[in-house]
Amino acid sequence: MAKALVKLLHGLELKDPDTLLEVTFDSEFLIIVEKSIKGFKTIVENTFKIPLVNFLGSTITTEKDLTEVNKSVIGRGIVGGLLFGPAGLVLGGMSGIGTKKGATYHVYIVSFVSSNGEVRNITFKMPLPMVSVTQKFDDKLKKQLIKVPRSEAAINILKQAQEQEQLGKPDVIL
Repeated sequence: MAKALVKLLHGLELKDPDTLLEVTFDSEFLIIVEKSIKGFKTIVENTFKIPLVNFLGSTITTEKDLTEVNKSVIGRGIVGGLLFGPAGLVLGGMSGIGTKKGATYHVYIVSFVSSNGEVRNITFKMPLPMVSVTQKFDDKLKKQLIKVPRSEAAINILKQAQEQEQLGKPDVIL
């Protein structure tokens, strides 16, 4: 089973925001697990499941590429990634975080349609040794996604994004 170990930057409510998260997938869900260590036992604190039918895209980039991105300019809920290329997903994933200046860590961003029909992004920070592992994980995830039919909501958002891209409008704010 493919998995990545990441830290959360934005997009989920965790019991411990500094914990290392395990990200995996099966034939139906992207699965994010928050664990803690109590004594000699590992305890699952939270499990988040994103239906693959609602998955819009993912990307890996560096935080340095996000310099001077301000949430008030781009707003929350920007459709990104597969919709408008890596820059769009990065902006969407980083919305709500605030201004970032000059750090050089890697981020992994996933974009999906939430159960209430909104575009959501989860942004993870990767320890340097996990960058190549996360890239392999993401490649396997994308191969799995080819087999998964998308939900009507995801199809509509992807279609709208393609139309906007053809019109030369790189960002859509929903």
